[in-house]
Amino acid sequence: MPGVPEVFFSAILSINPEHEYILLDEINSKSGHELLLIHKKMNVVTKINGIEIRFSANLLNTSNQDGTAIYKVEYPESVLYLQKRQNFRINIGLGINIPIKLKREDGIPVYGHMINLSETGAGIELDTPCPVHIAEILPHCELRISEDNIIKCQLEIRYINENNSNHIQRIGGQFLGLSGAQQRELAKLVVELQRDLMKRLPKDEA
Repeated sequence: MPGVPEVFFSAILSINPEHEYILLDEINSKSGHELLLIHKKMNVVTKINGIEIRFSANLLNTSNQDGTAIYKVEYPESVLYLQKRQNFRINIGLGINIPIKLKREDGIPVYGHMINLSETGAGIELDTPCPVHIAEILPHCELRISEDNIIKCQLEIRYINENNSNHIQRIGGQFLGLSGAQQRELAKLVVELQRDLMKRLPKDEA
């Protein structure tokens, strides 16, 4: 709980991204349970497949099942997906636009542009919000590097952040199914972006 130094333990029972809620098992401490009912907010740290995930969640309501409390919390607006990166990620400079086209299983296209890039993944700002969720694999990811050079692959969602004030949604993901030639193309692009960034720096910073 925010402002509470103690750590309490629970378990995720189910995740429902479509209806935007998560069900959690009763906290293993009576005092923790009572604090949650007072604060109605919690900071969650968990691991999935060895990857640490962090998010904050608001309590919607509490139910009782066989004498055990079940917490229904809001689906988080922002999730931090902590994993050691094997590749350096470079920010895309102003004036550089690398458009990207994504599709979920329903086939509806979602458009956006890259805000950072590495040889294995990218940060993306979407033109319109899309109801994706962590660990979801988008079957179609299309990066337009140039007019005649398009890289097609899959994208696994690793990070989601949506700003409610301006409705801007940013996601981060890892490319899947890249060929050796595509990996070399991305490596070349990252080097070019690094060079462009260095040119923009003041001489004493370069």
